[in-house]
Amino acid sequence: MTSENPTRRDALKGLAAGGGAALVARPGRSEPSAAGVRFLHGVASGDPEMTAVIIWTRVTASGDVALRWQMAHDLDFLDIAAEGDATAQGANDHTVKIDARGLESGQKYFYRFVAGDVASPTGRTRTLPGDDAVKVRLGVVSCSHYSFGFYNVYKELSKDADLDAIVHLGDYIYESGVDGYGGDVGAELDRLHEPPHEIMTLDDYRKRFSQYRLDPDLQAAHAAAPFIAIWDDHETANNSWSGGAQNHKPETHGAWSLRRDAALRAYFEWMPIRDPKPGEAFHRLHRTYQLGNLASLHVIETRLTARSEEVSYDAQMTYFEISYDVSDPEAAKPLSNPDAAALDVDLIEKLKTPFSEADGSPVLDYALARAWALEGLPEGYVYRPDTDRFRREVLADPSREILGPSQLAWLEDGLKTSRASGTPWQILGNQVIMARMDAPDYTRAFPPDVIEPAVRDNPYAKRWIDRTAMRLPINPDAWDGYPAARQRVYDAVRAAEANLVVLTGDTHHFWANDLRETPGGRRIGVEFATSSVSSKGGYDYIAADPRVYDIAEETLVREVPEIVYCETRHRGFIVLEIEADAVHADYMAVSTVRSREYTATRLRRFRVQRESEGLLSEIQVV
Repeated sequence: MTSENPTRRDALKGLAAGGGAALVARPGRSEPSAAGVRFLHGVASGDPEMTAVIIWTRVTASGDVALRWQMAHDLDFLDIAAEGDATAQGANDHTVKIDARGLESGQKYFYRFVAGDVASPTGRTRTLPGDDAVKVRLGVVSCSHYSFGFYNVYKELSKDADLDAIVHLGDYIYESGVDGYGGDVGAELDRLHEPPHEIMTLDDYRKRFSQYRLDPDLQAAHAAAPFIAIWDDHETANNSWSGGAQNHKPETHGAWSLRRDAALRAYFEWMPIRDPKPGEAFHRLHRTYQLGNLASLHVIETRLTARSEEVSYDAQMTYFEISYDVSDPEAAKPLSNPDAAALDVDLIEKLKTPFSEADGSPVLDYALARAWALEGLPEGYVYRPDTDRFRREVLADPSREILGPSQLAWLEDGLKTSRASGTPWQILGNQVIMARMDAPDYTRAFPPDVIEPAVRDNPYAKRWIDRTAMRLPINPDAWDGYPAARQRVYDAVRAAEANLVVLTGDTHHFWANDLRETPGGRRIGVEFATSSVSSKGGYDYIAADPRVYDIAEETLVREVPEIVYCETRHRGFIVLEIEADAVHADYMAVSTVRSREYTATRLRRFRVQRESEGLLSEIQVV
């Protein structure tokens, strides 16, 4: 048997020269055997438990391929801990997953696969720590759009030999085509998506995963530590929910369930994650990881199980209205709210109230209001959004779900069980921002000389900036669009007296948030949210003037009570360190993703302490 895996001596050289980056964390090369077998996509591990872990590979070959898998305590595979046989089958896109069990807790292992005379690259993994743990270290990442840049974040994570796991909070792949989101940057960097169209079918999703997993830096991260992974929306389609997605059109794309299930089948094939149990649906994924005696990590699924469709500020906005007494249509008159409440409903007609743009006065004349409602407003008049009513009647609708009753019950039980066992920390692996984030009024915050050049040729940016004047949630696709569902989670946290730390991805920005049970009320927990691996930040689209970043960050921290810290310009990751009495979060940024040459910087280090059960300290900068 031949192999180009590094020797122990080479690995030690790598440790000395690379500041802790062992060569084993980089994918090796393998020459084809007579049967033409290659391990072009490297190896990966994930879904760790105290005595088990998933190991993964894919072979490039024709037909089914017999494999031997090995796990060892040493890099030379002289001290074998577990081994067995497997088959890479075409039916599974030649991917192989092994649930290696009977291992020791808190131990590092090396692993590989062998086909004939060809060995895969060697990976390094570890089981979750046991009850003697004094510290757990997690890397936290999200949003790795291939076309938006190089995977310097993954490369940097692969250098850290002391991570217990890497938590990927979603948007591991993106579904867009070369003419869609990120295509312009992809053309510039020669990182265009394959296949070139928006992906829809099982074959499409498999090819997209294959492209991503050929990236050497992603392979390095997978070979360095086990992944704990959950999808967000782009693994299926943008802004997906239980019944569809923003860019899925059933009349042309077919049934949503077919696309969703194709996407998730590819996800389970290509990710080092346990398959659903018999009878379980692919899309109902939520799991708990016990991090020794220090924390329980509850990874939730907020997209496909029960999420209601995102509210639309355009289609569902409520406007100021006037009720008219139309008992005599020729002499209809406006009514006060008490008078309208006392009148027979059949004698009332409600109409949106036109306002004069010149002086802000309402038009109360019934004939005009009714005619304009039918024919459209004349120039100089507008309808004004009634944002308070929108919050009450649309956003706060208690039927709007994000977890669903079954998953919420699972989470409630998990939090209570964790606290009853004496586990100090309850951590939520979550996809979208949980904190309340009403938009600051950027029409006032940004000086005209800063913002006007940026939005002049960008209709989307101008519309978004103008909308902030309503001071509604920045992102209704986050928990802010489901406040009743969020309150149900907060109720569960309070009932369990959980010490809650929420980990979040999605936004492509860094955040540290102070979660409050009610606006301005008691602290319910803290939220550490990571920037993206490569995906472009929202303020990048309006930052023709670099002052945009400074003004946005200063305004957000000043005007949004739950935001303690935000950083809007860098791509990066978080390293979370968990100890019995405190959790630290290092916010790590890379200088660029437009070049493979970069530097890494720690932007901030935060600390939160347990003060009493269910009560945490404020987020401290250390």
